[in-house]
Amino acid sequence: MESQPAEPDLEREVRDLRREFARVSTRLERIERDLAATEPLVKAVHSLKIWDFTPYGVTPSDDWVAVDRTTAEHLLAALAQIDHWTPWQNRLEPRPPS
Repeated sequence: MESQPAEPDLEREVRDLRREFARVSTRLERIERDLAATEPLVKAVHSLKIWDFTPYGVTPSDDWVAVDRTTAEHLLAALAQIDHWTPWQNRLEPRPPS
């Protein structure tokens, strides 16, 4: 039979689990916020209209493709919306106690 942990051990374990839960919750909120910020980029990339003009014998070499200017502008605008990381304003996550 397994012996039950002493009461102080249970209290310490619960305290440690609550601390870990708070840390993971904070991290999850940050990840969800960052993920939501990428939505405009994903939508813009899905709507890109890329035309590979190599089969048409046009001047540029085969390592070039044409991208619709308006769509490319939307892509750059979406990238600007998610490029929000500024190290002097972001709070660093502390290391969990060992």
